[in-house]
Order: sequence, then C-alpha cells, then structure tokens
Amino acid sequence: MVAILITAVSCKKYRQENNPPAPSRKWIVTTIAGKGPAFFADGSALLAGFKAPTDVAVTKDGTVYVADALNHRIRKIVEGRVTTFAGFGAEDTTSGVGTTAGFALPVQLTADTAGNLYTLDVHDFRIRKITPAAVVTVVAGNGVRGFADGSVAAAMFGESVGIVTDDQENIYVSDWENKRIRKIDVWGQVTTIAGPLQFPPGGITIDKQGNLYIVDVINSRIHKITPNGDISTFAGSGTAGFRDGSADEAQFSNNMNDIVIDDHGNLYIADDNRIRKITADGIVSTIAGSTGGYQDGDAASAKFLRPAGLGIDKQGNIYVADDFNNRIRKISFE
Repeated sequence: MVAILITAVSCKKYRQENNPPAPSRKWIVTTIAGKGPAFFADGSALLAGFKAPTDVAVTKDGTVYVADALNHRIRKIVEGRVTTFAGFGAEDTTSGVGTTAGFALPVQLTADTAGNLYTLDVHDFRIRKITPAAVVTVVAGNGVRGFADGSVAAAMFGESVGIVTDDQENIYVSDWENKRIRKIDVWGQVTTIAGPLQFPPGGITIDKQGNLYIVDVINSRIHKITPNGDISTFAGSGTAGFRDGSADEAQFSNNMNDIVIDDHGNLYIADDNRIRKITADGIVSTIAGSTGGYQDGDAASAKFLRPAGLGIDKQGNIYVADDFNNRIRKISFE
C-alpha cells in the first residue's frame, strides 16, 4: 500500500513538473469607437465621429461616456453604438435636458456610484452634473473665474483639469489655476483641502481609503494626499523621461494627463503616448504604447497619439480617450 502511494505521488509530481507553464496574460488594445477623422457622427461605433475626445467615464452598468470637447457634446457608447447624451453642438453653457443643454469645451468627466456624471469645462468655471436621465444642472461655481470657497452658489474656480468622486458622493477638483485641491461636499459647501501647492495639480483619483493621487506635470511626479491632508510623493524621481521600475527611480514625462485607480489600488496614468501603471507598492511599468501613432493589437506594439482621459470599468479594463486619434480605445486582458 505504501509503495502504491509513493508511486502515485511521484507520478503526480512528475506530471506537474513537466507540464508547460500557463501562458502569461497580455494586455490587448482595441478601438471601440471612432473612425479617426475629426468630425461629428452618431451611429455604429466604429463609424462614429469624434472631435478631440478628452475624457471617458464608465458607469457601473458598463456604459461608456465621452467628453467630446470640440463637438461640444457628451457622447454615450452602448452595445456598439454611439449617441449624443447631452449637448447640441454649439459652444454654450445652458442647463437643460439632453440635447437642449449646452457645453463649451467639456474636457473632464467622472461618474458617481448612482450613475450621475460630473463635468469640467475649459470655458465654463462651474462644475456641472448630468443625471442618468440627461438632466444637466450646475453643482458648484458662480461662473466667475477666480477663487472663493463657501457655498456652492458663491464659490469660484479657476481653470480646473481633474475631477473625481468618493463613495459618499463628495466631489474633488484639481483647480490647476489656483494650485489647490477643492472639495464639494454633499451639504453644498466648497472647501480647499490642499494648497496653495508648489505645483499646479493635474489629473486626480481616489482610493477606497480616501487617499487622493494627483498628477504633477511640472515635476513629473505622482503625489498622494491622505485624508488628514499629508502630502507626499508617491512615484517619480522628478526627472522627466520614461523609465519603469521602483517608485523613486521611475520617470514620467511632462505630458501626463489623467489618472484612474482599480479595485486593487493600482494606478493608471496617461503619460504622453503611453499608459503607465503604478502598483499599490509603487512599482511602475508601461502597459501599452510607445511612440505616437495609431495601432491596435498587443500592448507592446499598440500606439496612441497623446491620450488624454482614462476610465476604468468594474472588470479592470482601461478606456482611453485617444485625443489626437479621435478614437476611444480599450485596454483589456486577452
């Protein structure tokens, strides 16, 4: 009996050691919407036209929304079709429902847990909300360019380039022009939670613990702000370039844009023509892209042309607003 058991165990071990290793999973880049030329057209996703898509947000149900800046619209991608969700195509800032509402240059989007969208607009110094029913209203800002905390009706913002919400529906804004991180709470108050900073803050995201991660384009770094307000460098040596590796040795360009985070605490950054990843323990890698261009396929050979905004779904797929290619791209595991 012992001999039989030893033989069985030996055979099992032998088969394990001689089985080929499972193939490693690879990132694959595909185009999910956009024909390429800068124009406007709804319809079949790969025939649809965008004009400088600058950001993308994905709601819990998998719907993809796009800030189509130069078409002055918010677009929606569902089941292979692109439609206009809000905006009528002219530079305008009127509130309303769907295509009766106007946008000037909508450049940033984020979604909350209820599926509401929040937008930043280069030419409109207010934060606006779009409900799932496409009702567009003003959340904060009196429309005057400047700086003032206080009630949402009286608050003033400068040019802002990053926006994110937390699980309690508080909104955080990277006020680039005023070098501050602003918070719009659920009680209707705007406060400064960090700043004036030594750098103008760029893209912003938040983890489950309430830590904010901020893109610092000027110094080629990613900073972390704790709920207590402590600020530290999370990744980046401070020298502009492209180098993967540990957090303190890695290099980022001075053309970084948006940043998102997955459920495991991994950060993803649109960095010039690349999409970079920073693990929760600070290891930096390039997951897709190299030199500028347009190409789908495996991540090593895929090309982007100055990707601007990023989105992420509950499966961890990354969506890219590939600005200069006028396309929406998806990065997923094969």
